[in-house]
Amino acid sequence: MDQFRFVSDTEEQTLEMGRELGKALSTGDAVLLYGEMGAGKTCIARGIALGADCEVSARSPTFIMVAEYPGRVRIFHCDLYRVTNPSEAFDLALDETLERGALVVEWPENGGEYLPDDALEVRIERGSTSSSRLISMSVTGPTSQTLLSRFTESSKVMANQ
Repeated sequence: MDQFRFVSDTEEQTLEMGRELGKALSTGDAVLLYGEMGAGKTCIARGIALGADCEVSARSPTFIMVAEYPGRVRIFHCDLYRVTNPSEAFDLALDETLERGALVVEWPENGGEYLPDDALEVRIERGSTSSSRLISMSVTGPTSQTLLSRFTESSKVMANQ
């Protein structure tokens, strides 16, 4: 499976989808979260941190750029919203975080070529109601393919399709 689509009707379902993704994460995995402001990127990141048994609740790291959450898998949560030049993402050395944990990036479109080539791309769009979201995941290489497979094989979210 190269793609997965999910309709979330509530913020709680979006959080739970993130939690299931966090349970599937391993060191070396990268997740890129695309969506407009308020779409639910941070909600999914919070769920990922919960699923990875992180000790700290994820919140938008907009002002510090990269937050680190220790857990079963160390999560490096990066928000590139304020990046105006992709070279700023280069300075963050995000590829080096994959040796020590998993990388979750909000606003990856601002990072240009300085993000991992192999990442699970998660796109979030607003649905027909204020709380519904259309979430799609796609892979860009073998590592993200393995992550998506682990997620879909073990996820309770699949029952909600």
